[in-house]
Amino acid sequence: MFEIVKKDMKLMFRERTFVSIVFLIVFVAGISSVVTFGLIMLYNPDYLGFYGSSKVAVVGECFIESCYDEETAMELFKSGKVDAVLIVSDVDGIKYVDVIVPDDEIKAAQILSYVKKLLTEYEEKLRNVYGVPNLELKVYSGGREIEIPSGSSTVFKFIYLILIPLLSITTAVVAAGMTIDSVCEEIQSRSIEVLLSTPLTPFKISVSKVATPMIFSSLLTALWLLLLALNKVDVANPLLAFAVSVSITAFFVSLGYLMAAKFRDRESAQLLFSILAAGSLPLMVTKYASPALMVGRAAAGAEIDFTIAAVFSAASFALLAFSPFIVKIDKNLI
Repeated sequence: MFEIVKKDMKLMFRERTFVSIVFLIVFVAGISSVVTFGLIMLYNPDYLGFYGSSKVAVVGECFIESCYDEETAMELFKSGKVDAVLIVSDVDGIKYVDVIVPDDEIKAAQILSYVKKLLTEYEEKLRNVYGVPNLELKVYSGGREIEIPSGSSTVFKFIYLILIPLLSITTAVVAAGMTIDSVCEEIQSRSIEVLLSTPLTPFKISVSKVATPMIFSSLLTALWLLLLALNKVDVANPLLAFAVSVSITAFFVSLGYLMAAKFRDRESAQLLFSILAAGSLPLMVTKYASPALMVGRAAAGAEIDFTIAAVFSAASFALLAFSPFIVKIDKNLI
């Protein structure tokens, strides 16, 4: 079995596509702080103390000289002479402000950041004029007051709700793809006949085909967790994050093995697996109890539903253990 595992590892690193994806995972984890900085600079520049400036046309009841009617303001907006339009309306004595920004997501985020800063300053001035107390939230750590930038939650959300869950899922998908390629290669090239002529039983051959991607994915998961830690990303519960991430891999590897042994054709198995993986991705990163989000929550030190985590892990490893019994790699597959 060890020889088969070693052979599959060597073949794996000869696949350029596979190596490229693995390199990308390691690269992203290795420069996670740079990636985070770049995205925040684009989408939340106020976190870095950078606001820039924008040209804004104001419509409605306002007390500034350059107040436009709605038609003129929209013409200026469409021609690109102003970056945004603020429409001020009064409903039952309550002031409402509608903001119109470009469709460009990045430019819109930067403009909204600038407008938010102006409106916040305007609110503070109104509070001072009318004598309304300005509530300030202060945060203390270790008896000392600390200053938290207004956009700090963006960093937290990106790292623990997007980056870490995606690293976990990508690792699992890569391991499953490796399983499909390995099994289908043995069947289509008929090299399975050589393996069956050795003292190894079909069951042991099947076990080795799921053991190789599990060993590799476990090492890869440990590596990107380590790289995140080296990039000053606080991984509060690395063992729990590692365990849940590996259980996700076990589930995907089991599916990959069963599809490969069932279809015996790489393209068919990869196509079906890709459809299922792409379909499940939104559920894996949006649902509160999804395993991928549990990896992020464990890394953040937040509570997770241990019942769901335990049931999913047990089911995944049970499926992985029984998959060689469900479909064995023998002469019937040739």
